[in-house]
Amino acid sequence: MRSSAASAGRAKHPILTAPRTPPLAPSDWACTGATALAFVLAFPSPLGEGVWFLAWGAWIPLLFRLATRVALSFRQAFLLGLSLALIVFYGSFSWLAFPIVHYGGMPAPIAYALLLIPALVLSLFFSAFLWLVRWGIVRWGRAGVFTAPLFWVALEWARVRLTRHGWNLFGYSQASVPELIQIARGTGVLGVSFLLLLASTLGVFLALRETARWRRAILLVGSPLALLGLAFFAGRAARPEAPLGTSAVHVFAVQPVIPVLGRGAGLRAPDVIESLNRHLRLSEAVLAEGKSDGPPQLLIWPESPMNLSLDEDEALAAYLADFARRHEAYLLLNHLGRTARGWHNSATVISPQGTRIAEYHKIRLLEFGEYVPGRGLLPFLGKIPALAGDFVPGRDYTVADVGAARVGTFICFESAFPEIPRALVQRGATLLVNISNDGWFGTTAGARQHLSHAVLRAVELGRPLVRVTNSGITALITPYGEVRDATPLFHTATRHWLLRLPSSPPPLTLYARYGDLFAWLCVAVSLGLLAWGKRRKRRA
Repeated sequence: MRSSAASAGRAKHPILTAPRTPPLAPSDWACTGATALAFVLAFPSPLGEGVWFLAWGAWIPLLFRLATRVALSFRQAFLLGLSLALIVFYGSFSWLAFPIVHYGGMPAPIAYALLLIPALVLSLFFSAFLWLVRWGIVRWGRAGVFTAPLFWVALEWARVRLTRHGWNLFGYSQASVPELIQIARGTGVLGVSFLLLLASTLGVFLALRETARWRRAILLVGSPLALLGLAFFAGRAARPEAPLGTSAVHVFAVQPVIPVLGRGAGLRAPDVIESLNRHLRLSEAVLAEGKSDGPPQLLIWPESPMNLSLDEDEALAAYLADFARRHEAYLLLNHLGRTARGWHNSATVISPQGTRIAEYHKIRLLEFGEYVPGRGLLPFLGKIPALAGDFVPGRDYTVADVGAARVGTFICFESAFPEIPRALVQRGATLLVNISNDGWFGTTAGARQHLSHAVLRAVELGRPLVRVTNSGITALITPYGEVRDATPLFHTATRHWLLRLPSSPPPLTLYARYGDLFAWLCVAVSLGLLAWGKRRKRRA
């Protein structure tokens, strides 16, 4: 009797009936292509900011197709996920080939062919998402589409944990609109991803209830727009209060545009001298805007291809110490640190008294850029040099006292790893500094996407973030996510900000305190749904 009742129940819902698996139709590929194109266009491109609002309905075509399809095999889910990943990866990540070609000396066809490897890895997560959503629809009918935001966040979280990379998680597409990313103060960037998937899911769920095409079209478009508007006004209302301003610090940034010559080319001695002089000239010019008898002055130099080492070059260390004394300024700069463990990509702070008061060694190194993974396992990898040099990772999260400000510095693409600035904030940092050399990316979308990641870090952790780069984009990012005084790419520039900070660290945001708790909840609920659905199937 139970089996008969279950069969009758399924007969009422055509989308639950799966007598056979039909081949993929042109409409399947078209919906996949539409979703992939909207995904790509939502992110920054070489032309500028992405068309961010497309992300709010990007998944509608494919989710609607999954909900109305008779059946979807695992093989078909993989094929659709693979095509989706190839379009997304080559559309949003193709800038990865730029440094390989221009600075690694590899032919362009081989460089772009190598990108197939990470694209295939990404396809596994896309395929799993499509399969799981279709599974949810089979179990719960059209209400099953609401599993999409949960499964998506769980899989983005798994992608970060398994691949150790979280570049261009879906929520980063909204970084240019501060009002839409305020949820990240509690959930991190994955909370923004959840909202975006929920918008598409809501439109599909409501549209499935209608038979008239014009009503479906209105619901497919109107529902995501309504949720977007609600998120926008809620984010505006949640704008954090400005700090009381009981203390202040002058922050000076130098963008010198030192050329990246690539491995093997090196920088000849005259080039290093000229590059260093360029830093000094720009520094003296911008420091003239500050007042030595006022708040403390913090001068920041970017991550640089000059390969300076204060540990190996005593004359350079003495000269920069004297420079800091003469200008009565703290100097934060990048150099090659040397310890008993080896060479580090480091950031150091020299005080106005000429002493080094803080040293941070980059913890998260770039594969094949700063080290070659697997050398101990595969002997032939020992012959492959790292693009920027071979380094060992640091271990300590260092915070420097600059007057009343507590400065936490992290280097380059560590901005894509929230656990690093989060650890700095937990250690008392009231001002975050990200130094980077985005000259490796040329004029591709890499620099703009890199800035988007820094924006989310400022919002998640509720701290102002100063981003100083060699070739752009240098900017001040407020705790609300506003980008101020951004420099153009590949233009020599300086910036001066007077930051007013509270005398003691402000309260930690929920994300700073609890980290990826929201992601863990999504993972737990997703696993619960899988277990419940499997048990329900057995009973049927």
